[in-house]
Amino acid sequence: MSQKHKVKLIEGSFSPQGAAEVLFSIIGDKIRFHNVEILSIKERFNGDTQHSEKRLKELKAAKKQVAQLILEARDKGYQVDIHSTIEIELTKQFAEHRASDTATTDIS
Repeated sequence: MSQKHKVKLIEGSFSPQGAAEVLFSIIGDKIRFHNVEILSIKERFNGDTQHSEKRLKELKAAKKQVAQLILEARDKGYQVDIHSTIEIELTKQFAEHRASDTATTDIS
């Protein structure tokens, strides 16, 4: 049995500069998280970093896309409306995976 929850993370109208600050901050934090995760996995477990490496590529692509949208908004005199809801699902884990499964701490 799992429990699903929705949390409104960002909701509002922003200037292009304000939108850039909010969005690049979130993307930057996620990029830093995965860089640290990769180093940690390699140093502690010499384990598989494919998930974090894949997420890094996706996040860097997202950053470029956001940059293009911000520039377009600035150049055309638009504001940027952002509506971001995250879904959080609580699921039961098997006991043997709780302490050692780094994927359970992934906040991609």
